[in-house]
Amino acid sequence: MRKISGIALVAIGLLHSLIALAIPEAIGFPGILQEIISVGVVGAVRSDSLRIWGYYWFLVPGLFLILYGLLCYWIEHQLNRSLPGFFGWGLLVVSCFCILLYIDSGFWLVLLVAINAIVASLRDEKLQQSSFVENLND
Repeated sequence: MRKISGIALVAIGLLHSLIALAIPEAIGFPGILQEIISVGVVGAVRSDSLRIWGYYWFLVPGLFLILYGLLCYWIEHQLNRSLPGFFGWGLLVVSCFCILLYIDSGFWLVLLVAINAIVASLRDEKLQQSSFVENLND
């Protein structure tokens, strides 16, 4: 597998955030931006406003996914390393749990990233082990 986990997470995060910002009605939040403006943007997320609260929790994870993806991209391309195995396995567990709760979610895309990260990590471990053995034999 190629080192594409970071850029894939950025793309998923951008898609998630752009849908939330550009077409909130597509995810069940028609008129949400006007509603947030009408209550005054500062402090709009409150326990008595579940609709705004739900929209907020749809938007924020996409933004964090972009940042997380940029960090992964940096590891993959600046450090020239695969992501550590725990990253892929952790992403696998989280995405499977989320798919189990909501089968029609976009976590299927995250599941693909998890599988890619796991395979890339295992491949790099094998390469490092064989390189270590070769160095011992020299």
